[in-house]
Amino acid sequence: MTIEIYWNDLTEEKQQELLNLLGDNRNWDVFPIAEIEIEEEDAE
Repeated sequence: MTIEIYWNDLTEEKQQELLNLLGDNRNWDVFPIAEIEIEEEDAE
């Protein structure tokens, strides 16, 4: 299972922090900022 984190998932404060650090949002409103892989356990 994969959880995707997008620009709009962040608080306005974190969005501003990234803008200050990187200069623009680099299309993170369209593409995920991060993907978290979660390994699903088999139910036996």
